[in-house]
Amino acid sequence: MIKRFYSKAVLSAAKGLPFVGKFLLQRNVIKIGIPVVGVPLAVVLNRYTTLLAGRHAQAVFRNEARVIELAENLSKSSRHPQLMLWVAWLVIRANHKMADDETLLMRHLVRVVREQHQVVDEQLAQVVDIDPAEVWRRIDAEPGNLSDILDAAERVAAVDGDVNAREKAVISELRDRCGRV
Repeated sequence: MIKRFYSKAVLSAAKGLPFVGKFLLQRNVIKIGIPVVGVPLAVVLNRYTTLLAGRHAQAVFRNEARVIELAENLSKSSRHPQLMLWVAWLVIRANHKMADDETLLMRHLVRVVREQHQVVDEQLAQVVDIDPAEVWRRIDAEPGNLSDILDAAERVAAVDGDVNAREKAVISELRDRCGRV
């Protein structure tokens, strides 16, 4: 912009000046032009990047609040909190990958169940790769209505978006086993 400004009428006026005058005019145009253009440009760029960072932080915090609320609701509605943790871990590990939301949910679910139900499962704390047979054995040993466990499994599977085929298979098997009990 400065070069374009300097190339028109100012350049023809500067050609009439001696060499030192032309150099001083050029220097003054640059000295004044850079702050005139640079400061507003920096202000606009700073505002834009601040707005982007703020929107991103808002989305991250809103998502974390959603996951924490889900963990609290699952814990409140569960009649079998220890079994719910095992089923939640089975559903999360169904596709052998963990999304950030799933990791966050499991962390908060364990914390909330410990606070609300005083359940601390040391055996689950040692499990990395969960054995579905162990979970099925625990479900088969549990008497009564297990609809809360099935509901929890469906909600855990949906925490990171669409339910994938492996999660659907685990939920289907869980539905069959809960129906038998």
